[in-house]
Amino acid sequence: MIRTVLTNATFYVGESLAPLHGSLVVEDESIIEIGESVSLRPDDLLIDLQGGYVIPGMMDAHCHLIYRDVADPYDIELRKSIPEATVDAVVNASVLLKAGFTTVRDVGSRGNIGVEVRNAVSRGDVPGPNIHPAGQILSGPGGLADFHPSHVFENRPYQHGLGVQVIGPDQARATIRRQLKDGVEWIKVGVSGTGFNPLCPAERNGLSEHEFAAVMSEAKYQGVPVAAHAESAGSVRAAAFHGAQTIEHGIYIDKESLEMMGTNNVTLSPTLSMYRAFATRGASMGIPSVIVDQHKRTHERHAQSVRMAFEAGIPIVAGGDAGLTHFPQGYCAEEVESYIEVIGMTPRQALCTITVNIARLLGVIDTVGTLEIGKRADLLALREDPLASPKILLDPECKILVMHNGVVV
Repeated sequence: MIRTVLTNATFYVGESLAPLHGSLVVEDESIIEIGESVSLRPDDLLIDLQGGYVIPGMMDAHCHLIYRDVADPYDIELRKSIPEATVDAVVNASVLLKAGFTTVRDVGSRGNIGVEVRNAVSRGDVPGPNIHPAGQILSGPGGLADFHPSHVFENRPYQHGLGVQVIGPDQARATIRRQLKDGVEWIKVGVSGTGFNPLCPAERNGLSEHEFAAVMSEAKYQGVPVAAHAESAGSVRAAAFHGAQTIEHGIYIDKESLEMMGTNNVTLSPTLSMYRAFATRGASMGIPSVIVDQHKRTHERHAQSVRMAFEAGIPIVAGGDAGLTHFPQGYCAEEVESYIEVIGMTPRQALCTITVNIARLLGVIDTVGTLEIGKRADLLALREDPLASPKILLDPECKILVMHNGVVV
């Protein structure tokens, strides 16, 4: 078998992303050698990176593969049919891989699209990153994913949306079991509202205490992790108390919630860059003013909460929530810069949020997420140093190559 040898580059290796200049050898999908001096064979495929920099393949912990050039809930759910949303997800999987994302967590999809695209990628039918999917978002009537005025569907839930409405603990439990049957790896639940839904703002709790307790109880019983959309103070506190694996967004985090997050090993997925974009440039992005105004109102509090979590040692993972108008798939890479500028992370700490930290969250740190011997060769080679200039993670011209499963994309 022909081996691939990447030469003349600085490799950021291990969980500490320590710089090591030299070469990296890939054979049969795996990294078998890395260092200043590696053994070469006559038939090796040599790729000279000309002084470039190599990091682990980027990851997105908060991805919606069906989001493609959408500005509001109408675009996501009503303007596009399920077949069109499926095509969008397939296209986005390819876009993300070419941008250097080799693993993503899809935290909410219409139908069962995320699962089916994961299966298609795994079979080799379509190109894309490794996908860890949830299904439709569990939501209550009037909650996170109940996007449309009541008269539109005459008070009946829309069956083909981003969310599935549950009423009471029994429906919540049954929905989890049904989603597991259909192949999900995560349960996504909307515990609060959001600025993206003008009918259910960030401060409103979207599920009853009994409903959310049932979600967490059933998930733990079934051994499946939970991503809890929680923006309100009450929802963050509930997600922290019950030990959801991740809190998504976490706008109103307080001291009590922080303590419980630490005790229960809860990770924060802030999607700070997208919320920041809405608040600072949403109008120019074509986002409706009612949504922009909601994010302007909460942006400073959101930044404060993420800063508190970081200073308290809560694990933080980068999530894009991307695919929106002028905030396309791949813009999760902007999280790195936001964490440095807004939260006060070092460049190395910020780069870990989009690589090492997500691999640890997804339980795949033994196989991917770092450049180490024995791990799968998922990596991104860049022309400039991402620790010196994090902006280059978004620049296609600065990317030399992407490797996924040991193969150059």
